[in-house]
Amino acid sequence: MDEKLHLLVELQKLDSDILTLRLKIDSMPSHIAAEEAPYKEAVKAFETARQQQLSLEKKKKDKERLIEDLTEKIRKLKARSSEIKTNKEYQANLKEVEAVEAEISSAEDDILSIMEVIEAASKSTEADNARLAEAKAGVEALNKKKEKEIRFIEQELLSLKEKRKQFSERIEPDLYKLYMNLLKSGRGLAVAEAKKERCGGCNMNIPPQLFVEIKLGGTIFQCPQCRRILFYEKPALENNETAGRN
Repeated sequence: MDEKLHLLVELQKLDSDILTLRLKIDSMPSHIAAEEAPYKEAVKAFETARQQQLSLEKKKKDKERLIEDLTEKIRKLKARSSEIKTNKEYQANLKEVEAVEAEISSAEDDILSIMEVIEAASKSTEADNARLAEAKAGVEALNKKKEKEIRFIEQELLSLKEKRKQFSERIEPDLYKLYMNLLKSGRGLAVAEAKKERCGGCNMNIPPQLFVEIKLGGTIFQCPQCRRILFYEKPALENNETAGRN
């Protein structure tokens, strides 16, 4: 293979590896978000349940205050009974006391019902809280793992970029400019393998005579369709036969 073509092939390999690593880093936040989504939904559900529990606690306190107010009302009504002069007034006072006592009884029943719901919710909240703590630890561990992976990838990128710099400096400026233009127009693929008379970049047919010349590897050839630079990789069997003849 021509030295110029060899350098371009190696540069393409490096750029492909660099692009793969960059895509890994770019996709990491979405992967992390996907992993965290169930935990965040669980936190949201937990907070909703917690708010409902707090609302029940408030409702219970409101009922307790109502009972206190009604109890005070009964005390006043009973205290006023000593001032009553007629039987009619006494009966009216008695009915009012009974009505307030019935209201107190209803409020007490409500409190008992609320307490049952609160107790069940508390048990559920405790279990959910334990599960959330475990899930949170899992998410934090995942984030640390991803951060470590990102640091490792960034180190790999630095190494690959250094190698790329060394290769690019050995390529003629005009040829390197062509390569970079093709890299951009070819969506990260400027150099493609020619195989079975097809371009590995656009998968279109290569004229037979051109394919023969590409196989010889003596110069730079481009795909007639996508303009990518083409190279031919000898199969292992063909390499062994060539070595045997030599």
